[in-house]
Amino acid sequence: MLSHPLFEGILMRDDFKTSTGGAHCFPDLRIGVFEEIVPLGISPKRVSYKETGIHLTPKEFHIEVETYLSQGKKAQKDTVLLDCRNFYESKIGRFQGCLAPDIRKFSYFPSYVDENLELFRGKRVLMYCTGGIRCERGSAYLKSKGICKGVYHLKGGIHKYLEEFPDGFYEGKLFVFDERYTISSDGDVISACRYCGSLWDQYRLCSTQPCRQLVLTCPQCQRKGLTACCPVCQKKGPLPASHPSRQAFKEQCECTATRQRVPVERV
Repeated sequence: MLSHPLFEGILMRDDFKTSTGGAHCFPDLRIGVFEEIVPLGISPKRVSYKETGIHLTPKEFHIEVETYLSQGKKAQKDTVLLDCRNFYESKIGRFQGCLAPDIRKFSYFPSYVDENLELFRGKRVLMYCTGGIRCERGSAYLKSKGICKGVYHLKGGIHKYLEEFPDGFYEGKLFVFDERYTISSDGDVISACRYCGSLWDQYRLCSTQPCRQLVLTCPQCQRKGLTACCPVCQKKGPLPASHPSRQAFKEQCECTATRQRVPVERV
């Protein structure tokens, strides 16, 4: 049994999730000890998972979302349904009526909260993420601000919710961080090709290595050579490994520099 304190509350759970796949989906799988599984950018000593929001089972969360949606604008005055994932995740799948931050990394989430405190002041916040891990830290951070009426999050995340409610209030695909990219529950497509606007939700990596941004480009546009995440990458084309901007380009390109980090609109 591992006794390192970093494993406390993580390995001791029985919250396992299964889905169709195989070894080929995890070509870079490795085991290590990390201070944060998904980096929030804030020391766990400052914001601990032990101060997390109240867990809601998939059924409890389903009832909360059902009530929230049935009350329309009236509910928005009292409750916020918050997606704490990245923009490329919520773009292809999300809960109806959610507030989806336009952030590219979870470490931007604290900035999003800090710059939008009035959105949450005096309200009940219902949070969710893929498997519940990010909500452990994200809800703790939001709760630490002391401005919410209550902070709750979906135990087990979207993954567990879809096991119980495949035809519930989640629409579209569930993004996963492996070679599959998505898990489908109902086959719905809610996103579009970046170039032609036709319905499409199958991600691929930007063709300009090592950009690593994900792009939604349909087969027709791919055949036209439209395979990059933005015009800058499309014009640059593949960069050689020795190119001096190789590492910088990984984090910065047109779609990163022009992207708003902290929008306020619901989707």
